[in-house]
Amino acid sequence: MAATSGLAGAVGRARSGRRLGVFLLVYLLLTAAIGWRLVTVQVVSAEEYRAAAEQQATREVTLPAERGAIYDRAGDPLAISVPASTVYANPRLLASAEIDPTYVAADLEPLLDADLATLMERLTRDSGFVYLGRQLPRAVGEQVEAMRLPGIGVVEEPRRRYPAGPLAAQVVGFAGLDGEGLSGLEGGLEAELAGEPGLLRQERAPGGVEISASPRQVEPSVPGEDVVLTLDRPIQDAAERLLAETVEEHGAIGASAVVLDVDTGEILALASQPGYDPAGIGEASAYERRNRAVTDVFEPGSVNKAITLAAAIEEGVVDPADTLEVPPRITIGDKAFSDANARAGGPLTVEEIMAQSSNVGTIQIAQRLDDETLLEHLGSFGLGAPSGAGFPGESGGIVPPLERWYATTKPTVAIGQGVSGTLLQTAGVFQTIANGGERIEPRIVRGSVDDGALVAAADAPRHDVLSPGTAEAVRDFLVAAVEDGTGQAAAVPGYRVAGKTGTAQKASTTSRGYEPGAYIATFGGFAPAEEPSVAIAVMVDEPQEEIYGGVVAAPLFAELMDAALARRRVTPTDAAERGPVPASEEHEDAGDAPAVGEAAEGLGEPPADDGG
Repeated sequence: MAATSGLAGAVGRARSGRRLGVFLLVYLLLTAAIGWRLVTVQVVSAEEYRAAAEQQATREVTLPAERGAIYDRAGDPLAISVPASTVYANPRLLASAEIDPTYVAADLEPLLDADLATLMERLTRDSGFVYLGRQLPRAVGEQVEAMRLPGIGVVEEPRRRYPAGPLAAQVVGFAGLDGEGLSGLEGGLEAELAGEPGLLRQERAPGGVEISASPRQVEPSVPGEDVVLTLDRPIQDAAERLLAETVEEHGAIGASAVVLDVDTGEILALASQPGYDPAGIGEASAYERRNRAVTDVFEPGSVNKAITLAAAIEEGVVDPADTLEVPPRITIGDKAFSDANARAGGPLTVEEIMAQSSNVGTIQIAQRLDDETLLEHLGSFGLGAPSGAGFPGESGGIVPPLERWYATTKPTVAIGQGVSGTLLQTAGVFQTIANGGERIEPRIVRGSVDDGALVAAADAPRHDVLSPGTAEAVRDFLVAAVEDGTGQAAAVPGYRVAGKTGTAQKASTTSRGYEPGAYIATFGGFAPAEEPSVAIAVMVDEPQEEIYGGVVAAPLFAELMDAALARRRVTPTDAAERGPVPASEEHEDAGDAPAVGEAAEGLGEPPADDGG
């Protein structure tokens, strides 16, 4: 009996021990799970949970950076940022506090000039942050703050303004509501102008209510860099005015002009008409908004003859004093080329070929060059590649590669057909000749501003294109073209002008060949011929009735050159011919800028030559 009782006790103790072991095991497993969870939360995923907690407890508002200003070369503003107020709301706060958004919307409607239905839609969203009004006058923001409406806040945000209005609008471009450059130099210089945005952090309760007593953490924004352009406002203004008058006079769809400083390559004016006013950007067409002097390409026509003759003289295949027997018509391959001015044929000097803009004579000279040599000279003058000025959307033009040259390519290219470029490239051709054969890549940025002083940009790259002797010979040809040839309407009283007319059919944008009855009239040149100061190229897009460069573009060139020389106070070649300077030509000195920041393949039958 005792043995039985002892056995039962042993069994009971064994069972109790097993139960205790199971309990301890379960306890240890739970402890390990809790411990692992704590390690996971506090160590392994600590950053993740910390970020989630901060997201629930704080609200972040981006503080836009003040965008850098854009000045002309004299320090007058073309684009600036001014303080403005942005009004926002926290709809969740309104809902948690059981505030009727109808009353809030009614109070804000007259101040924000917003539709009541729109305000109600935004105030009832399931969101902790919505915009009610962007970039409003600061007075409006002050009024909203004074009303102390629950869930409504005001933050300062810069607004972009363009004090010069439509002046140089296509060059400057515009920035969007969020301060990002969308076109023109506003987009091209985004890295310099944009700055770095700041950040505002505010603590809030779980329901989204802002804790007013909590500190506001602010990471201040960093303003963008102020940029000074090379544009000369009086010359830019004259260019835009004269272009508009030419468009109206000739019923053209548009016109453009480029003015370059011969010695530095600086762009003094870059204009296209019709243009637009940044205040009404939404109403402007794509054609009006484009900086067409650098984005649109066209066949230069007879203007290209300056490159052809320069290449021939540089390569020694023709001498400036040579005389050629020039027939009235020449056939190469399956194409016949002739001159606009019907001639019985006869001898012409190289100078007369340029002055009379002879297609046939130019082609005869070009035939002495091999294809590769002519192609190389086109490239050395800057055709076929962007200019290097840094304009967004700038075209490099179209120059057919050598493998696509046929029997008619060289004669066609020699007279400015089958090859295309921008007006800026055309101006660069004449800057190169005027500068003794040295091409300077054009530039539009003169420098930046540091503590109110101009920090000059690096000098533009330079390229040797022609020997000084060749450049001088071509210059003399271009003078003859103005004094005795097709460009007589480009003459400027008191100055010797060098230049060349051009008339070309307008290439079709939808098919091979040209637009019927559509022409581009151009003129490019420089002055004074002896000591060139300014190079100018102008083009008129689809003039009506009169189409020739010598009739349409040359007078435009003359007036713009007259204004540019007067602005830069260039001494006349012949003061007696010039006469007394009219009051309208008396301008302030166009010297260095003061301290700023306080005021900074369509080959086809070419048309007859322009013939003047």
